[in-house]
Amino acid sequence: MDFIIGIGLASSVITIIGAPLVLWGIWQLFLNYKEGKRLNQKVSVVLQCTDKNRKIIPMMIVRRKDITRAELQGILGTIKMREQNKRYFLEYLNTKRFWEDIERLQASDTKEPARDKLVIPCSPEEMEQFDPLVITINDFASS
Repeated sequence: MDFIIGIGLASSVITIIGAPLVLWGIWQLFLNYKEGKRLNQKVSVVLQCTDKNRKIIPMMIVRRKDITRAELQGILGTIKMREQNKRYFLEYLNTKRFWEDIERLQASDTKEPARDKLVIPCSPEEMEQFDPLVITINDFASS
């Protein structure tokens, strides 16, 4: 009889310890699902001229988890240049604000389209290095 009481006591202790651990595991699964969904959100990248209403929107879909310096450099490298085999130069990419904007996009958890966009400001001279066929003319008051 003592043996059966010992088994009952052991199973009670295991249940008391195990139940919170199972609940914690389920909670972690929920948090991982939510984080995966956030990281899979689409983010847009736009090159915008600072004093004229011109912009370039690369034709690539970027997910929040892929927003890194290297990935952005690669995306910008796919934009057709005016002079073939020449690399682009954008002063903004060498600023602290660029790194802060990448960090903001990576950490953001919002569904507001304005917050899920990386706008890269370009001077008119920087915009001229790209093929004119890829530059779109827009009224920024509507966007």
